[in-house]
Amino acid sequence: MALAAGCQSNKKDVQAAKTSAFDADFAVIYGAAIEATRASYPNLEDAPGRGAIKTAWHQVSNANTEENLASSPTMANSPGMGMGNAANQSGGMPTRLAYKRFFIRFDVAITGGRPWRLKVVGHASMWEPGAAEPTELRGAARPSWLESRTDVLIASIYKRIKGFAVPMKEVVATDETPRADPSAFTDVPPPAARALASLKDAVAGRDYTALRPLLADDVVWSLGGGTGADIALATWQA
Repeated sequence: MALAAGCQSNKKDVQAAKTSAFDADFAVIYGAAIEATRASYPNLEDAPGRGAIKTAWHQVSNANTEENLASSPTMANSPGMGMGNAANQSGGMPTRLAYKRFFIRFDVAITGGRPWRLKVVGHASMWEPGAAEPTELRGAARPSWLESRTDVLIASIYKRIKGFAVPMKEVVATDETPRADPSAFTDVPPPAARALASLKDAVAGRDYTALRPLLADDVVWSLGGGTGADIALATWQA
């Protein structure tokens, strides 16, 4: 009963946060957002000048289990754990670490002027054994637990600033990534323009799987740095 009541309370807080602005000094609202975010995701970068907070990728425990996802712990980035070295962890220990791993991070923003708006966007990624880097999960690939964890963070921030809440219309966050326009590439045939647009999108999204087929095997990736698409991607991901 207590768990159900807590979930219902969180839903109300999330809805209130999405339909409210916050009438207080920027430092008060931004400070509360940092405090709430750091409590669950301690590794983060803050940029008060832009009203932005960006967490590091944190490993998600129990990501393959649907139960208790909103309240299960998150493992913070630390030596031997995280986005940059997930692949390294499998070296020499394939029987123990040969499984998928999931990661989560958040972009938190305090936007507009007084009264301020709160925006929280969650991102998820998955690493598979043998992969050099995790792959960000977008669109239909977004895991079911991402929304619930995002809501938990929104509710946590809201609880600290709800005393300053005033009604506002809801702004819907989107997960759409801008796409390159093939028409921007002039003086080339249409198929080449489309290929260049796809290449630009793959680079912008750091989508290594999509990028590799677009690179020639003998591509020159750096003057004096040798050739080879696989070496180029490995260097880029390092």
